[in-house]
Amino acid sequence: MKKRKPKKIVNITNLQRKQGINQRLVRYIVHSAILNLFCGSYEIDIIFCSPAYIRKLNKAYLHKDAATDVLSFEIKEYEGDIFHIGEIYIAPSVARKNYLKYKDFWEKEKWITCNNSRGINPCKINGFNKELALLIIHGILHLFGYVHDEEHILDINDETYDKEMKDMQKLLFDKI
Repeated sequence: MKKRKPKKIVNITNLQRKQGINQRLVRYIVHSAILNLFCGSYEIDIIFCSPAYIRKLNKAYLHKDAATDVLSFEIKEYEGDIFHIGEIYIAPSVARKNYLKYKDFWEKEKWITCNNSRGINPCKINGFNKELALLIIHGILHLFGYVHDEEHILDINDETYDKEMKDMQKLLFDKI
């Protein structure tokens, strides 16, 4: 009997117009990150939205009246054999501001090789897309139980979270 290949569904919704989104890159980042945390069929929603939209979500669910760059909401339900992990909301214009704030860091950061084996041109992955990748990974880690407070990562613990982030960064950007 032939083994069925797991379904990997990434629903991308773009509710904002200010920042272009490379959906192929987003799917690659999501699939690569989840591969490290879960095996099996899954579905995840990635929603790109305005600062005003994410601010409303932040106020309604976390009681913080401010725009943020990323929010994650767990769903964790099976629909048939597909595990619906959750939703990640990202405000690209807030992410861009953060990228510009840390631009010197991003320009020094050498994550990317110019191997084009995945059909994604790594030379076109600029600092903003690196910022976007970190936000996606950060959101996915939240969906799998990694949490933090205002100051730092609390659980599973700092070292584990830092190791997961570094491992995923290396996996993502060395393979692209």
